Amino acid sequence: MITGFPSPAQGYEEKAFDLNALCVKHPAATVFMTVDTDRYNNMCIFNGDLLVVDRAKKVKPNSLVVYESQGEFVIGRARNIMAEAVVTGAVVHVIHTVKEQ
Repeated sequence: MITGFPSPAQGYEEKAFDLNALCVKHPAATVFMTVDTDRYNNMCIFNGDLLVVDRAKKVKPNSLVVYESQGEFVIGRARNIMAEAVVTGAVVHVIHTVKEQ
């Protein structure tokens, strides 16, 4: 025996939140990198932050990119890097962990 009334909210349930669908547009060309320096604090990128880097995204002059310089990965604006630099990809998201003090 079924009793009661159906919920007025039935059919309006929220969909599950999928971080991959939100952050990753090109799965085969997306890499995650961890920042291990305080050098980028002025860009609001902090030590321990996680970068979502899309290697398939078209890089524009104002794009924030990861590139190789003197054997290490560096973050910068595409317009400011040397022509011979090897660009790894465009930074599409920065995931910051809030640390309690």
